[in-house]
Amino acid sequence: MKLQVIETKRLILRPLEVTDAEHIFNTWTSDPRVTEFMTYTTHKSAEDTKEWLKSVQNNYEKGVSYDYGFLLKSTGKLIGSGGAEYRKERDCWMIGYNIAYDYWYHGYTAEAIGAVVDYLSKEKGIRHFVADHAVDNPNSGRVMEKIGMKFDHMGSYTCHDGRVFEAKYYIMDMQ
Repeated sequence: MKLQVIETKRLILRPLEVTDAEHIFNTWTSDPRVTEFMTYTTHKSAEDTKEWLKSVQNNYEKGVSYDYGFLLKSTGKLIGSGGAEYRKERDCWMIGYNIAYDYWYHGYTAEAIGAVVDYLSKEKGIRHFVADHAVDNPNSGRVMEKIGMKFDHMGSYTCHDGRVFEAKYYIMDMQ
């Protein structure tokens, strides 16, 4: 499956590539400020990021994930990533994202994820989206609310390294 490039006012959203590994590692997957509430652990090397990108590519090919890199139109710099992944056990699409620390609080994440959700709804017929965020990370919840998601319930999630976070869960059903 080939992902279509999506453009917004300030961003170009394109498929992530294994060749992005070094840049992504240096920009956000190695930054504990960015990874603090993520289910994955902070990457220790660009090889960790490369392995993650290989899994992203594999999920593209299976048609179970739409993950995009977020590039600034003004500079062409890759500043974050995100998209949606199918969760068979819940028959829904789980939204996720992360963005380099230097680009927090500029509205880029909501702009990007909103465009991805709009594309997936209109072009792929996906109607049911879910997302969650750690209670201690309310900024992520604001992104969800900005794109039109509604709070659904409280719960928790467990990270790959065993950390557990109390979480807020959100839903969005497209018309």
